Amino acid sequence: MDSGFPHILQKELSCFICLNFMMDPVTISCGHSFCRPCVCLTWEEAQIPARCPICREPSRQEDFKTNIHLKNLVSIARQASLQQFFDSEEGMCGTHKKMKKIFCEENQSLLCVHCSDSPEHEAHRHRSISVAAEDYREELVKKMRLLWEKIQENKKNLNEESRIITQWMVNRSVRNLDIHQRAKKKFRTDCDWNIMFFPTVEISFDNEITNYVMLLGHVRRLMFGQDNQDTSPHSDDISDYFAAWGDQNFTSGKHYWELEVNDSWDWALGVCKDSSIRKKGTLIGSEDIFLLLCMKEDNHYRILTTSPMFPHYVEKPMSRVGVFLDFENGSVSFVNVAKSSFIWRYPAGSFNFPVRPLFFTGCA
Repeated sequence: MDSGFPHILQKELSCFICLNFMMDPVTISCGHSFCRPCVCLTWEEAQIPARCPICREPSRQEDFKTNIHLKNLVSIARQASLQQFFDSEEGMCGTHKKMKKIFCEENQSLLCVHCSDSPEHEAHRHRSISVAAEDYREELVKKMRLLWEKIQENKKNLNEESRIITQWMVNRSVRNLDIHQRAKKKFRTDCDWNIMFFPTVEISFDNEITNYVMLLGHVRRLMFGQDNQDTSPHSDDISDYFAAWGDQNFTSGKHYWELEVNDSWDWALGVCKDSSIRKKGTLIGSEDIFLLLCMKEDNHYRILTTSPMFPHYVEKPMSRVGVFLDFENGSVSFVNVAKSSFIWRYPAGSFNFPVRPLFFTGCA
């Protein structure tokens, strides 16, 4: 027989991954064979589809069957390799010059026949090396298979827990969004019903409509009526306005009124602290005024609210703006009457002092 044959046979029966004789050999779909533990561990972190470590052909991950024929060939090859060990100097007992063919279970050592009968080892359990090696190998394969199955079970459980947690988070987000939408809808409905069932307040503005008032210095001046091309402010710091305020103040109850804005680009309406408008030429502080403002900026308009100044990206009211005051709640809301749509609401607790309706027009 060719002297190179045993080496060739050993190579063919060795695992491409670990380079040792295949242990619990399995054959994948492309025809190549590997140790079961090796291919399972290799494919554990592999991308889908998994590929053969040799030919890189895609292969399905499945519950492999042990290749019995290949397993028997590997067992024969191991016996031949073991015989080579017996024939080597390493396999000879240094004391008795006999082959070490016996395995001592207690000492986990290799012994010759004479050593196994010595007083040191005679009470120990002994087995032949080939039988012991095969038994330990089978036990190792069994433990590795159980460990692999446990890993797969844990992985499946983790994936299921991750799915449940993800679903729970999605459901919670949907539930919170639904609560938010229902609360928003309820508020708008409540606002509509409040406006419907609270009669409109007839507000007559003071005759002193030309009282000169300075308002929110960082805001450009407002224009009422037809747009005026001369929009340069009188001062870089303070803009000028003419103001009109209602002839009655409110200290309780719920009230609603409307103002015509038509197609004007520049106006402001709302309420302010009653005491703030008693002095002519007074700067009205932002904490005392609650307005909805529409102002022209180049060829565009901006809708803002005060306390603090904040822009709103909503449709510009083209006809009438409704103001709903809930004094006990300390809030004021604005609605687009023509569209029957909600614009903005100052939150509850915004004020706890007497207020008076207020309307501003720009100083042309």
